[in-house]
Amino acid sequence: MNYSKGDTVVVNVYGKNKVGTIVEKSKTSKGFRYFVNTEDGREHENVFVDSNEVTTYIDSRLTKSFVKHQTVTTKLMDDAIDIVNNS
Repeated sequence: MNYSKGDTVVVNVYGKNKVGTIVEKSKTSKGFRYFVNTEDGREHENVFVDSNEVTTYIDSRLTKSFVKHQTVTTKLMDDAIDIVNNS
């Protein structure tokens, strides 16, 4: 997976999942390295996608599921607002 600045991701930090935002991205020989700010206010540098070699990494499977769920929830809320406003 390839993420952009501002994207929401799920980061596995020492076995615990945290939601975060991509702040910075740089290309390396291993792929892309990300700088992520997580929901608990912490900053994580040198974060790779689905890397089993490190203790902090972006879980692409959980990220995809989380973002999909977030999008559906937002659409449902927007639809509910439209129904109320049009009544």
